[in-house]
Amino acid sequence: MISVVIPLYNKEHYIADTLKSVLKQTYYDFEVIIIDDGSTDHSAEIVATFTFHDERIHYLFQENQGVSAARNRGIREATGEFIAF
Repeated sequence: MISVVIPLYNKEHYIADTLKSVLKQTYYDFEVIIIDDGSTDHSAEIVATFTFHDERIHYLFQENQGVSAARNRGIREATGEFIAF
């Protein structure tokens, strides 16, 4: 399995297209780990609609610590044999 880690911070205008792109892959055995690094926009609500329809998507929130901390948390949460960003 592949773990796709997506750090997220105030990208409400892009996250839906990002998730649609990842979910359109022909390879099915993957998980998507979204690490919300303290977004204050509507990113969480948009991601919630995707998590409701696809169990491969996992959403985690943390206080803003920067993109590196978000990626590191994604690595810790990943269950796949391979990790992609």
